[in-house]
Amino acid sequence: MKLPSISHKIAIILVLIFLGSQLKSQEDSADPDQEYGQVSDSVERAEHPYVNYELNQFTGMENSVSFNQYYQDFDRMMRYGIGKMNVVHFGGSHLQADIWSNLLRERLQTIDTTIQGSRGILFPFKAAKTNRPYSYYVDWTGEWQGHRSSYSKHHNTWGVSGITATTSDTLVTLKFTFHQSPIPVKTKEFILLSNLDSTDYELIVKAEDDNYVHTFPQSAGYLRVEYGFEVDSIELTFKKPDSSDYELKFYGLISNNYRPGITYHSIGVNGSRFVSFQRCKLFEEQLAYLKPDLLIMSIGTNDSSEPGYDSATYRSNFRLFLEQARRVNPNCAIMLTVPNDNYVRRKYHNDNLASVRSVTYELAQEFDAKVWDLYGLMGDAGSAKTWRDAGMMKSDLVHFTKDGYLLKGDLFYQAFLEDYLKWYNEQQPIWTE
Repeated sequence: MKLPSISHKIAIILVLIFLGSQLKSQEDSADPDQEYGQVSDSVERAEHPYVNYELNQFTGMENSVSFNQYYQDFDRMMRYGIGKMNVVHFGGSHLQADIWSNLLRERLQTIDTTIQGSRGILFPFKAAKTNRPYSYYVDWTGEWQGHRSSYSKHHNTWGVSGITATTSDTLVTLKFTFHQSPIPVKTKEFILLSNLDSTDYELIVKAEDDNYVHTFPQSAGYLRVEYGFEVDSIELTFKKPDSSDYELKFYGLISNNYRPGITYHSIGVNGSRFVSFQRCKLFEEQLAYLKPDLLIMSIGTNDSSEPGYDSATYRSNFRLFLEQARRVNPNCAIMLTVPNDNYVRRKYHNDNLASVRSVTYELAQEFDAKVWDLYGLMGDAGSAKTWRDAGMMKSDLVHFTKDGYLLKGDLFYQAFLEDYLKWYNEQQPIWTE
């Protein structure tokens, strides 16, 4: 048997220390572009009396085969610092800002900084005229248009991101720059998801003078670009050789390095419902490029608040999404999150949430999935007002404040670690060379 290195023993100990400590929060900041996810002073649970801590756990499928495999791979990575694992997290507006998902990304990538993984999928939201994630900046030139699969009046081709940026300008640029906290974010390669055709648009990748760039066409619409050494920004120029009407479609960019660890792909689009992703012709094809080991589903708020909500239709649309994920990776671990308590137009409680929760647990059994019941740990029906009064939800009684999203992220992370340790204590894994 090969023993774990000292660094990875320490990593495991840090996990244990985390669970023995009080839940952390973050000091508020007036600047929305400040880095998220850094832990400040510990707080007593008494400061969050509205949280039902007893329900902050992963439930659903008991002894999930796919989660057993996921934890086994996670444990091996923690012990030996080998392997790359991909988390793909889908949601709507709760995820587009990438606050609670970025906190999870940073937590998972700082358990041991030697196995930090990669940043994951990127999209130029601001160029597409919508709000951007706080975890990276995008600068651009030229005129870009945004098309959301969640917006019924929009019609275009969509991929895994559920949003497409288009342009017909002869010369446009995109530059992605990462926030550098708590650990440096670097890229060694990226995969471009687009309809790029070299006869219609030329791609120029800017790099330092002593850095070289290699391009490797994967297939139609997919291009892998490799740098000679790691970079902390990605700058692209698209140049059209003539004045044709050809429209460039940009679906996303997958940032990667060659380091072991967890890559956290956060995919959120305002207003998303399950049917939104059914409009994405390239969804399944592009999801395969993300290689999901763990799929987190945080969709349902918009579905359940629509007039005419029907549990059978909701179940059918939910199932179709999960079937696609299973086709991409039959062994993928799946986490289903029950939507938070919320109101419609600030005054009408969303009474469909109990039905949504029931459907979620049904599908968890069908797809060997686990469930994180945010609705329950918030306090069930009406709890959104309690969280609002505590400064954790906005006045719309749908979305959380920054502090609320950070608390939400910490709660999920704690539930994840507790579930992993439960598996560890039951399995007692022994690794051999």
